[in-house]
Amino acid sequence: MKLVPALNLALLQKRLLASPLRFLLIPLSWLYGLIVSGRNRLYAVGVFKARRLPCRVISVGNITVGGTGKTPAVIAIAKHLQQQNVRAAILLRGYKRASREQVTIVSDGQRVCATLKESGDEAYMLAKHLSGIPIIVGRHRYQAGRVALERFDVDVLLLDDGFQHRQLARDVDILTVPVHSAAPEHPFRDREKLLPAGTLREPVTALRRADVILLTHTDAVDMLRLTKNATPTSMLKARVLGQTKAAFQQFAPNALILESVHQPVRLYPCRGGVPQPSFEEMALKVLDGKRILAVCGIGNPDAFVATLRQYSPERVELMAFPDHHVYTEVDMAAIDTAFQTSRADLIVTTQKDEQKLVDLVADREVVIAVLEIALVITEGVDRLVEQLTVNS
Repeated sequence: MKLVPALNLALLQKRLLASPLRFLLIPLSWLYGLIVSGRNRLYAVGVFKARRLPCRVISVGNITVGGTGKTPAVIAIAKHLQQQNVRAAILLRGYKRASREQVTIVSDGQRVCATLKESGDEAYMLAKHLSGIPIIVGRHRYQAGRVALERFDVDVLLLDDGFQHRQLARDVDILTVPVHSAAPEHPFRDREKLLPAGTLREPVTALRRADVILLTHTDAVDMLRLTKNATPTSMLKARVLGQTKAAFQQFAPNALILESVHQPVRLYPCRGGVPQPSFEEMALKVLDGKRILAVCGIGNPDAFVATLRQYSPERVELMAFPDHHVYTEVDMAAIDTAFQTSRADLIVTTQKDEQKLVDLVADREVVIAVLEIALVITEGVDRLVEQLTVNS
């Protein structure tokens, strides 16, 4: 994989955390850790009390910054609930949304009711690609939940990125964690480093609050290219996942630990409107042997590249923007230049980025393809559904 350095700000952020300057941030991490631990303690002893709604509440979140597969997990869980005829709504904060409303209904389950700017990119993507499930954004999830109950009479509320939002009581806490095959015995890599010197939002002891730990990107272990190690890939994957699970069981011995993969579903052009199954869909095998420019503004661009590499392209060059990046005409000009200089055959982006690129690509000759990816739980689905739907 090659990197296009001009706009790869995500890579620059990683380099900063790996540099000696990072140690200047450690005192701030200590202070941050004291604040977070103190807040959690106040909830534990009952000084701070979570407010409860008269329905089942399920939170999907993480304890690290960056992409962990959280939103694809929310989509997968929402669809599992639909299959059980459970009426569900999804609540999000609506990160970087422009609306000043306390609560915004992004989708009523039948139609999209708000713009991308009013919704935030993740909420708008969910509204575009989920049918029959209301999507609501609001900084205060309790208030948003009340609106969902009053307007849509739902049985279950799904909180996207709700692990740290403790003001609303929940019945099930699900954590999404990507598998790091390089250090499976320490799944958070620098496990002692909290923000801003590291990537942890909370100390690893917070794992005790989790009811379910969903390991994501376990298929990335299959893509390891062994050089000096002659161990077959299947055996290596089993060893990595075994070590990872053992590490988590130390911190959360009562949590249900599940595995999942990010499975490509289809490839289609980035254009206006909701893509239908017949919307000039491309076969995934079209990536075979191609020179690809991967463009994304997500938390874990390396995982996106790893998924593309499953289809044996000649090469993949990455143009990584910051997470939740809002694209401009200047960005599009840079993408066009990178496409030409890299002599790529195809530009591929994510569904999250599609929402913010669609208006910019309308009059351009170069077609940007969107890769739709679904999170698939590969084991323990029945146990998870049972835990999600009890008493709902």
